[in-house]
Amino acid sequence: MSIDAAAERLARFLEEQRYVEVYGHHDADGITAASLVCHALWRRGTGFRLRVVDRVPDLDTEVPTLLCDLGAGLDDLPAHVAVLDHHAPAARGDGIVLNPHLAGLDGERVLSAAALAYRVANRLANCRDLAGLAAAGVLGDGQAFEDENAEILNEGMTNGVLQLERGVALPGSSIAEQLELAIDPYLPGISGDKGRVRELLRASLGEDGPALDLLLSLVVLDTAERAAPGALEALWGDRVLCLRETLTDAQTLAAVVEACGKTGRGGLAASICLRSPGAAEEGRTVAAAHRRRVIEAIAGVMPVEEAGVAYRIADPALAGDVAAALAGPAGGPILVAGGSDGMVRLSARGDGRVPLGPLVRQLAAEAGGTGGGHTRRAGGVVPAGAFLQFAAAFAEAVGA
Repeated sequence: MSIDAAAERLARFLEEQRYVEVYGHHDADGITAASLVCHALWRRGTGFRLRVVDRVPDLDTEVPTLLCDLGAGLDDLPAHVAVLDHHAPAARGDGIVLNPHLAGLDGERVLSAAALAYRVANRLANCRDLAGLAAAGVLGDGQAFEDENAEILNEGMTNGVLQLERGVALPGSSIAEQLELAIDPYLPGISGDKGRVRELLRASLGEDGPALDLLLSLVVLDTAERAAPGALEALWGDRVLCLRETLTDAQTLAAVVEACGKTGRGGLAASICLRSPGAAEEGRTVAAAHRRRVIEAIAGVMPVEEAGVAYRIADPALAGDVAAALAGPAGGPILVAGGSDGMVRLSARGDGRVPLGPLVRQLAAEAGGTGGGHTRRAGGVVPAGAFLQFAAAFAEAVGA
């Protein structure tokens, strides 16, 4: 079935309902995807409840349910459950499923959950003004605006909803905030150091404020020897402006929604996406505090001697953010483990040469845990006593 036919099928399922339970995965892509569908349901007059979760919920009820950015691993779906997901499916069972992999497309590269949701939403109602939410989801999932994703950008620009501009490609409302709270990419010696950021701004000051070319040159000189591969190249590029959203920079919108979702403030993240007045500023505060915790965790990472690509941190909730920061845009390989008692949470990043999802799934199962994910990103949990076994096997498998 083509991706358009699958989107139409899912839209018809939603059209038939008077009420839908909508679940979004607790990251930027999942929350924006779920919010896009809920915007469309609201415009149709269909009742819904939106919840942000970190795993597939209990599906034993008979209430019509939509899983966004979740459920690719489910087989034999109940008739009342639909799945909108871009992860590689573990099975090809029957059911109402919108997944690019089932249409012969690489869901890791194009058609994130938010991009899929944008297609469905516009079949339910006129949702072209929501291209900014779709763009934030695409960016939050690390995809580029190419091939199928380019349709969102082109349509949004045609409709006056999106704009492109060149600039510092970091989330934040000011250049000072962008540098001080930079975690993706992470800037060693600058991220988290307000004093050093102030010095760099003073050194680059011109008649009209900081001269960006000089400022970025100073940043490069400061961090070139310690930054992850590709980090400095990621500082400058195209910024997508989403003119209808409460946060009008798509990169910032994605970062704020992601931080709120990952810190247990999924309701706040959804409120931002649903354009609730006042939610954006509260979200900025939550995101800033989260990014500072990530920077503190990076400063305290402990290398695992038995596996040269593995590191430990204290807070398991930050494993994914720290792994992304240490790996940088080039992708690692890196393995970060959070926690030391009971079950240890793992997050891995790679350069694509070794598919991490199947690798982490296999190694975690052998260690008595669970895992999985994308080709370049994966995660899982294993018993604390089996972590060193897992880390050594992971390092060997990725050639470290």
